[in-house]
Amino acid sequence: MAPTHGQSTRGAVAPRVLVITYALDPTADFVLRELGERGVPFWRTDLADFPSRSTLTAELRPEGRWDGRVYDQLRGVDLSEVRSVWWRKPTSYSFPDTMSDPERRFAASQAKGALPGVLGSLPDVLWVNRPERNADCTKPAQLAVAAEAGLCVPETLITNDPGAVAPFAAKCGGRIVTKVFGSIVHTEDGKRGQLYTRRVPPEQFGDPRIGLTAHLFQREITDKAYEVRVTAVAGQLFPVAVHAPEGPTRLDWRRDSSTLAYTPAELPRDVAHGIRAMLRGLGLVYAALDLIVDTTGTHYLIDVNPGGQWAWIDLTREAITHALADLLEKGTL
Repeated sequence: MAPTHGQSTRGAVAPRVLVITYALDPTADFVLRELGERGVPFWRTDLADFPSRSTLTAELRPEGRWDGRVYDQLRGVDLSEVRSVWWRKPTSYSFPDTMSDPERRFAASQAKGALPGVLGSLPDVLWVNRPERNADCTKPAQLAVAAEAGLCVPETLITNDPGAVAPFAAKCGGRIVTKVFGSIVHTEDGKRGQLYTRRVPPEQFGDPRIGLTAHLFQREITDKAYEVRVTAVAGQLFPVAVHAPEGPTRLDWRRDSSTLAYTPAELPRDVAHGIRAMLRGLGLVYAALDLIVDTTGTHYLIDVNPGGQWAWIDLTREAITHALADLLEKGTL
């Protein structure tokens, strides 16, 4: 069973770490078990628990601080006790099936304005990360901040003009790929699928369907040596080299993680400096980053995921677990 709360071995004490994620989140479990072993009190909940299974009661005091509790039938947390919030991977608010779609949309907007709004206004609380910072970390924003921080970024075009693609491809030597802006997961006819990075053949450069919505195109790094997954925790960087076999997985290693090999990696000093500067610019305490390294050793920043996974890689799992637990326990950067 996933950890839901922790208590100090010295007896019951006030929860100081609030963890907001879905119920079956094995990545969070590693950190919560570590907090439990340290005796660091925490309370785990999900947005989906609100308002059907959890309750918020908050009253504004004259000094400008919210006083109250968030709780369920078993446990909760006083707002004054919160020192760290780990905003991991929460799922959507839940409402009764008897509510109409307009009622659900209104109720969701009310819940979003209340629960994150109250928590976000609490003083002296460490967030990993603030939800608004996660939302602001769009593909255009992260690539722009990465370039400003001195990181190498592949030539990139965002357009809904089919006529703009061929000239861009010509600048890139004729080899370009296309990627989605957000999550690669999609559902069609009740079936779940993924939209991986895809090579764009020349005959599709002028495809009129490009005009239906915005598309992102990038120069393909054809002389790829390997990739690097970097997990960043408050300035600490945990890089791992990712080696994919030839074939579709070579273009996007997310296609089949079972075929991948991982080895220790070191980042050049300027790349590490650029990553830290980029994360400061994006306001992120935690992020998982993907880079492509070509045969010359050039590191290209490809993606920044403020809620990216890390626990499946054995090489760095323990170190990242301890880094996150240290950060949440301390409650400050």
